[in-house]
Amino acid sequence: MFRFRLFSVIMFVSLFLNAQEKSELPTVQSLDFFTGRWEITLEIYDTHKPNTDPIFIEKGYQLTKYDLSYKGIPMFLTTKGYLEIVETDEKRKHLMGRTREFQESIRYGKFENSFERVGLYSNWPATGIETLEYDSISKMFIIRGQLNVQNNMLERYVDTYQFNDDYTYYDRTNIANFSDMPISEYNLTVKGTGRKVKD
Repeated sequence: MFRFRLFSVIMFVSLFLNAQEKSELPTVQSLDFFTGRWEITLEIYDTHKPNTDPIFIEKGYQLTKYDLSYKGIPMFLTTKGYLEIVETDEKRKHLMGRTREFQESIRYGKFENSFERVGLYSNWPATGIETLEYDSISKMFIIRGQLNVQNNMLERYVDTYQFNDDYTYYDRTNIANFSDMPISEYNLTVKGTGRKVKD
């Protein structure tokens, strides 16, 4: 009888803890503040030449909304954006006015126990594969990812979004390492801002 009661208590505690874990998993709805239309600016730097001016500046917008429902609940946040080069260095004047589009989709991956983001870019023939950590205390995204680049190289990067108190503005910084650089060397690749203009 004692063994049966002990077994029952263990099973109850196990089921309770399991239910607690399941109910506390994050969802994309935790990132609701990221929905809406944002005006964005990106300064693009030469990763191989640290401490130099940006090689060009892009301006545009991004629109983030819920996507791909399962049992009536959206599983993704998808961002679609548009950017135009508005300023360049002398060497890249031919790029002035170039436009591009991008799409980035975020979900919570239960297998990875992390938010994941997948990026598609109209100007780049490779896919961004990333993990995204959201820190609600510091109001920050920390995104780690990798992207195939030319000459069979790999770009590894850390992309941070620092939001203000009411989540209507963010500063963005991307540092990266390429296969032809020392493994521990990460240099500035992108600096940017986002300002929410519409929910």
